[in-house]
Amino acid sequence: MKRSMTALAVLGVLAAGCSSANGSTGGDVLRFAAVPAEQNIDPTAEYKDIIALIEKNTGKKVEFVRSTDYNAVIEGMVSGKIDLAEFGPLSYVLAKSNGAKITPIASMVEKGGKPTYQSYGIVPATSKITDINGFKGAKVCFVDPGSTSGYLFPSQGLMSSGIDPKTGVDPVMAGGHDNSVLSVASGKCDAGFAENAMVDHILIDKGKLQAGQVKVVWKSAPIPMSPVAMRDALPADVKAKLTQTFTKDATKDRMVQLGVCKDADSCRVTADSSIWGFQPVTDATFDPVRQVCAATHNEKCSKA
Repeated sequence: MKRSMTALAVLGVLAAGCSSANGSTGGDVLRFAAVPAEQNIDPTAEYKDIIALIEKNTGKKVEFVRSTDYNAVIEGMVSGKIDLAEFGPLSYVLAKSNGAKITPIASMVEKGGKPTYQSYGIVPATSKITDINGFKGAKVCFVDPGSTSGYLFPSQGLMSSGIDPKTGVDPVMAGGHDNSVLSVASGKCDAGFAENAMVDHILIDKGKLQAGQVKVVWKSAPIPMSPVAMRDALPADVKAKLTQTFTKDATKDRMVQLGVCKDADSCRVTADSSIWGFQPVTDATFDPVRQVCAATHNEKCSKA
């Protein structure tokens, strides 16, 4: 896997932190990494509740590592510098295929919702484009090459319409699902891709997007929800406590009962406020992502 400068910078910080603390990961500190779907948020605030729950259940201090680069989280897990990570489905698959010794614990879910989500293909409300065929030759916003709903599944959609995602469009990597949507809404991109929640309610609820400002012209097949995975080399008792945390306690209702959150409305289990909790998963849960990797001949899905 090609390492980006951002990934290397984050790993350098992690390595420095390891040597100054315990000499290696583990000990009294758990390093928890995530790539928020939005670039313009304060991740420390968004993840404070789930961090508090992890610390309560494990007795460990949690160091949160925020990265804007999927490669940084993948590389951190491969090198053992990160203990616990919130992945996108594709970045989890890439971490495994590149040698990370990790086990998925659970994936996100909305209350009463399905354990899947979708990628949307969107255009400005005034656009004459009516379906994904119209993306040919257009300036198209993607999220990141390591994004499941912001690149991998969109690539499959484009290829199914005979459009090469690299040469059949003018690709732009927006860096976040929010940036992709807002770039389309403002006309900076003719079309774009993002996760459904970002289009349906997240940006609208925050007042950053008007309802109807963009229109959905394509939807992907269902995608497994994003998982949390832990490093296999962690002590058995820590892994047991983390499994308990995410499969039993990491729901808004339970976190209120445990005194971690004041109420369910303000409680956060991840950066997306619509996510109610987590449900158990296995590695096989993400086989549909591997199938799309194979179908699109995505080079990032291959082992380094």
